Amino acid sequence: MEKTKWSMLAILLIVAMTVAGCAGGGGATNNGQAATGTVPSGAANANDGIDLPPAEKKSITLRLNWKFKGEFAPFFVTKEKGIFEKYGLDVDVLEGSGSVAVLQVVAENREEIGVTSAVEPIQGVELGMPVKIIASYMSKSPIMILSHADTPVRSPKDLEGKKLVSSSGSTFSSIYERFLEHNGTDYNKVEHMMVETSARNTLFLNKDADAVAVFSTNEYPLFEKTLGEELVPLYLADYGFDLTGLSLIANDKFLQDNPNTVKRFLAAVNEGMAYSMEHPEEAASIAKELFPEVVDEEIVIEQIKRTGELALRPEGKPFGWTDGDKMNGMVDLMLESELIEGRKSVEQYFTNDYFEN
Repeated sequence: MEKTKWSMLAILLIVAMTVAGCAGGGGATNNGQAATGTVPSGAANANDGIDLPPAEKKSITLRLNWKFKGEFAPFFVTKEKGIFEKYGLDVDVLEGSGSVAVLQVVAENREEIGVTSAVEPIQGVELGMPVKIIASYMSKSPIMILSHADTPVRSPKDLEGKKLVSSSGSTFSSIYERFLEHNGTDYNKVEHMMVETSARNTLFLNKDADAVAVFSTNEYPLFEKTLGEELVPLYLADYGFDLTGLSLIANDKFLQDNPNTVKRFLAAVNEGMAYSMEHPEEAASIAKELFPEVVDEEIVIEQIKRTGELALRPEGKPFGWTDGDKMNGMVDLMLESELIEGRKSVEQYFTNDYFEN
């Protein structure tokens, strides 16, 4: 099953590479011409009080990998509080329709910066796509198993004799068998149902499943509010399966041509991320103004807090700083779980070069 899923993704990414080659670089590059949104080095931001070189390109797009949810709130806070503007940038923060789609447009250099998990860009690099992870804001994986209090799953072994439901095609479904094996759990003693996401939610909320595989930054607070009770969490990262979540990627050519734009962008997001974690209520209120039909402020506050719990970083380092040893371990895990078929040196997947510290 894992090989089939990887092969299908590989076909999608190869198509993206072909399109990128035909496009000849796309609109995100800065080739020195006087294009809209670009400025000559030193011509702008020279007196903005920011201790960074001027941005090569001021107007850029940040493409999210899904519709609004709490983990995206810091990006909107950074924009709405004028922090991007403070750093001399005009950033469009746009919703998306999946990490593979984001990977494609960034690989084609049609949009400057994208949000994915760390899984998709690593797969893309393996296929020769010119992308790199420039920041990771969930250094601990948000993938978890939630269970009802009367059928608790406190360790992987507790899954035996229970019904577990997950979304078909999800990362969890791809690593599920190896997760059980790694933790000494008998695959034949767990009833695992893989269904469409809405059906997954219904099965768990109706207690037709004892446990469900979800993201702590999304469904965890949502399900607790819906059920009006505390659920039992089990993080896969605590049991040897830590796949980095919320990450930013950019095209190699864009990074080469616009290093100061990227430095300013990451510095701005670091400031917006810190503000959101310190003021989750205000961040949720900003989200409510932008997305009044979909935002439940109480849930978004909890989603922001869950995001903060996973945003681990070395002391003195900014939000988004990537630990090379941890990334190396993740690549090994992906190889063992057949999410990739080969591997490169870890430096080819990510960089910390665009952070101030």
